Amino acid sequence: MEAIDIYRQAIKRTFANLYDESPDEVDVTWGNAYDTITVHCTHRTFTHEILSNDNDITLEFVSDNEDPITVTLNDDERRQLERAI
Repeated sequence: MEAIDIYRQAIKRTFANLYDESPDEVDVTWGNAYDTITVHCTHRTFTHEILSNDNDITLEFVSDNEDPITVTLNDDERRQLERAI
């Protein structure tokens, strides 16, 4: 599994749990320059700006209308990421 798939899995898990949705209903896309991650879930849009100093374990997604949402990799996802890198 590639790193991008591991992050996608964690993002979908977090938003699905938060909004009581199926992970399949959470849309996660990376910007053309891979400088942003956008999440669409239950008619809401959240964005994470990828910075060079990101710690790779915690991602914060912001929205104009909602509180920020923090996505943290669980232990299994961290192990998968270590193997992927």
